[in-house]
Amino acid sequence: MSLLILDYFESYIRTQSLFSDEEIATIKSLAISKQLKKKQHLLRPGDICRFHTFVCSGCLRSYRVDGNGSEHIFNFSPDNHWVCDPVSLANQTPADEFIDALEDSALIQFSVCNYKTLLQEIPGFNALNTQIMANDCRSSRDRIYMMISHQAEERYRHFIRSFPQLHQRLPIFMIASYLGVKRETLTRIRSNMGYL
Repeated sequence: MSLLILDYFESYIRTQSLFSDEEIATIKSLAISKQLKKKQHLLRPGDICRFHTFVCSGCLRSYRVDGNGSEHIFNFSPDNHWVCDPVSLANQTPADEFIDALEDSALIQFSVCNYKTLLQEIPGFNALNTQIMANDCRSSRDRIYMMISHQAEERYRHFIRSFPQLHQRLPIFMIASYLGVKRETLTRIRSNMGYL
């Protein structure tokens, strides 16, 4: 199975049109394949995030739990998305968040050291990393803007545009958590939109 995961990852990096065959071989040589079962954690608060993780298949979520025990989801990472706790990863300090698998998931990981090696030795990898960070920043800013300026229905429409493959796959209470609305509110919105 790990060869299939590496093949999937190779297909992803080939679509970037940034790497020679030799560079792809170097990237793959430093990659670690990992599988998570549904509900298995990749990261817990207090752990140090030690890997850049790419999702080949499945779906992960990043979230925190408040003092009342309520979960607040701030990101979903389906196929072809990267996931980590960026602050914990960059500073090698304890994480504040959970990352777990919502489905059985196949992942590719790079240790902090190996990722730095790729950034230093392969110019295209540096370009890819810059693109990943820019996309994450844009996504976060778009989400913040949606949360402070749009009503619940438009937030849900934005979610569908952002994650077209997820709105029917994920439990409604998780999407509601991500959108910052009550489950009942989202149920009504989905009903009005013809999704129920």
